[in-house]
Amino acid sequence: MKIGIIGGGPAGMFAALEASKRFSNVTIFDNNGFLGRKLAATGAGRCNLTNINVKPNSYRSYENFEFGDIVQKYDYFFLQQYFEELGLFTYHTDDGWVYPLSNSAINTATFLEEILIKRGVLINLNIEVIDILHEKTQFILVSSSGKRLLFDRIILASGGKAYPQLNASDKILNSLIHFGHKLLPAFPALAPVLTSKDQTKLLNGVKCYAAIRIFNDNEVIGTEIGNIIFTDWGINGPGVMNLSHLIHKGSGNLQIQIDFIPVTPQLFFENSIKNEQELLKLETPFLSLLNKKIIYQLAINCDLNPQKPYSSSDFKKLMSHLYFTENVLGTRDFHFSQISTGAIKSLHINSESLESKLRPGLYFAGEILDVFGPCGGYNLHWAFISGIVAGRSIK
Repeated sequence: MKIGIIGGGPAGMFAALEASKRFSNVTIFDNNGFLGRKLAATGAGRCNLTNINVKPNSYRSYENFEFGDIVQKYDYFFLQQYFEELGLFTYHTDDGWVYPLSNSAINTATFLEEILIKRGVLINLNIEVIDILHEKTQFILVSSSGKRLLFDRIILASGGKAYPQLNASDKILNSLIHFGHKLLPAFPALAPVLTSKDQTKLLNGVKCYAAIRIFNDNEVIGTEIGNIIFTDWGINGPGVMNLSHLIHKGSGNLQIQIDFIPVTPQLFFENSIKNEQELLKLETPFLSLLNKKIIYQLAINCDLNPQKPYSSSDFKKLMSHLYFTENVLGTRDFHFSQISTGAIKSLHINSESLESKLRPGLYFAGEILDVFGPCGGYNLHWAFISGIVAGRSIK
């Protein structure tokens, strides 16, 4: 049995790890000069492998999420043990983000590639597969040079459009149309958000923790609490990136709200009123709560002077406007997004084996499936476990 795997990222590598346990003829094709090129850039170079908080409801889909059972079965504890059996040891931060002990993404990619070589997996680099055909009982992979290669089973793990600077591309998805598969549109996801700067013009470079809401025609379509950073073009950081996929689904007037009330201690208001005789200026009680630039921007937006003597009426006015609202202008493009939404619709994919219902023998793994999670290792977790499932399911 000849197994062909298109894509040498984390999904493709783990599919090959599993397939090579039962089949001696496994080949990976990748259009980069080494396997795991995108993996080697993850986690700011540290390789954020997974998250201890992974669970089915961590994930979203552009349409309907169909793969909860896989996430439930192949959870963090499963993957941690799988890593250790490979010899890849990890640690996690207090908030659950998991990294290799080496803190090196390039080391991790190299380590995995060398294991594949040792297991006899044939690695074909700098080769772009542009089409998948099927004749009689075999699949035909067509490369950009016109070369045609025959395989008995195929795992498609070629990824999406995010990071085109790393040769990311989803062009191969078009070859699935003649099998009857339907495709979802490709938009940047986990991307920084472009906004107006009407209420946040003083905040470039300021980092904070806040509640974030996306509105579509004044209706809340997404909420998140997390870290963000204000920039000269909009807002970056996990808190806003986790909502960015919603922007391309919106059809009306999109706005984003950064609200500090949900992350403000409950006693803050009461203590400030109780101790108002000890407060020198309007800014004083907020100095323990917010970055000074944020205090000044909030005050200016309310036509208040943060340096004026404290008064309870001004304090209450500022407390009732402890948020910023900006118009959403879009997201940054695929060069700046961690993943993309372009994928195969789940309708014709077996949710247990990840095999095509329309063309048996064709399996899928990774970002080309309609699955994405928040920042923090969730998407690499999905890449790894979907590769494992696809590799184990081959029959």
